[in-house]
Amino acid sequence: MKAGNLFMKSNYKIDIGEFNDADISGITYNSRDIKPGNIFFAIKGLKEDGNRFINDAINKGAKIIFSESESGHYGDAIIVTVKDIRKKMAQLSKAFYTNGLENMKLIGITGTNGKTTTTFLVKSILEYSGYSAGLIGTIGYKIGNTEYQSSLTTPDSVELNKILGQMEKERVQFCVMEVSSVALEFDRVYGLDFDCAVFTNLTSEHMDYHKTIENYFYAKKILFDGLSSNSLSVSNGDDAFGQKILEDSKSKKFYYSIKNKSDLRAINESLTMSGLEFDAVIGNKSNHFRSNLSGRFNIYNILASVSAVLKYDISIKSAADALQNFGEVKGRFNKIMLNNGAVAVIDYSHTSDSIKNAIEAAREIVNAENKNGKVITIFGCGGDKDKSKRPVMGKFASELSDFAIITSDNPRSEDPFSIIDEIVSGITGEKNYEIIEDRDKAIRRGLEISEEGDIVLICGKGHENYQEIKGKKIHFDDKEVVEKYMNITGK
Repeated sequence: MKAGNLFMKSNYKIDIGEFNDADISGITYNSRDIKPGNIFFAIKGLKEDGNRFINDAINKGAKIIFSESESGHYGDAIIVTVKDIRKKMAQLSKAFYTNGLENMKLIGITGTNGKTTTTFLVKSILEYSGYSAGLIGTIGYKIGNTEYQSSLTTPDSVELNKILGQMEKERVQFCVMEVSSVALEFDRVYGLDFDCAVFTNLTSEHMDYHKTIENYFYAKKILFDGLSSNSLSVSNGDDAFGQKILEDSKSKKFYYSIKNKSDLRAINESLTMSGLEFDAVIGNKSNHFRSNLSGRFNIYNILASVSAVLKYDISIKSAADALQNFGEVKGRFNKIMLNNGAVAVIDYSHTSDSIKNAIEAAREIVNAENKNGKVITIFGCGGDKDKSKRPVMGKFASELSDFAIITSDNPRSEDPFSIIDEIVSGITGEKNYEIIEDRDKAIRRGLEISEEGDIVLICGKGHENYQEIKGKKIHFDDKEVVEKYMNITGK
């Protein structure tokens, strides 16, 4: 594609003379990926400044370079100064890698917890109803039944538009994607027209980046403020931010809840180890839901997904039928029956609120089973991330569990025992925990002390199959460790 044609297609008014006739082969912001004929965006990031790699880009054959601080004409390349460089990269990426996405509806899911499960639920209901749907999120992305790996919850705008373009070529009708706060602030989804956006909840997370809960909230709010009057916004009516986040949205608004009055409300909830049941009330009608998923938080996820698909003439009954046989999402409250009658649960809960929800769900299930079972929680906190949640997670784990084992998650460049000390600083009162830094040994210990009716809740890593220690990733899978030690459980 000629550069001039790309600019016109993206509605970017710019004239760079003879370079308008340059043949553009691709777009990148990573100098290591540059191919001859590429456009290179020299972006100043949190860790690296792309302007340092402009000469590399030129030497590798980049034709056009966009920078917020540099300009000039260098042989076969031109450097153009531009404001809002991330927005320009998103605009040009969409124009280059897609045909406008006019035949694909985008559904965005944002919030602190529940994004991944909700995207999978929405995709499942859409496909059950006869639509083709793709998915982009933390675990990766899916087109039909084909899975691909991705390193970010919401990919950068170049990769994201490549994925959307691939879905477009395969005539995917819906793309359901997780939209992170960082993605919204960094304009990764800029220029995408969401037909529906869902808010799950908001609790303290990413404070290392956002600094305050208010900043975090306003980052999430970007998604809803950008919706058109033809779009639908769905929000959690029980969340403290559930109404405020939609205040300035032009979209149609729909609320779901368990506690408060809303457009779609769950009543008569029943939670057991085998799954959950509830009645969903909309208007004067009630529909029964049964799911293999466990935990009250998954009722919220189901309500969110059902609220979203109602826009597409899918009945609540059809949604209930679709979800009745829905399987677990990898790393999200995955249950493994142990030989001694206890149950191990693998869960991705790595925030203060999500570990609280997971332990409360385990407690509710244990109580419902009526076997005098205990909740044994095994968890750690990631290094080089939000430190403010560490003592809070320690507090919740000790107060809500019968026993806790504090271990390592991904310490990254930090000393794992320093992280553990910060977790322990939030624990007061009775000492119902022990510290085992080695995660393999911690899981083994949890299984050894478990008995019939107990839940051994293993938090933090979920679908991840590695630990990151001192800059190196080593293979580590919580599920594999549980399976390795299943035969040495307690009585």
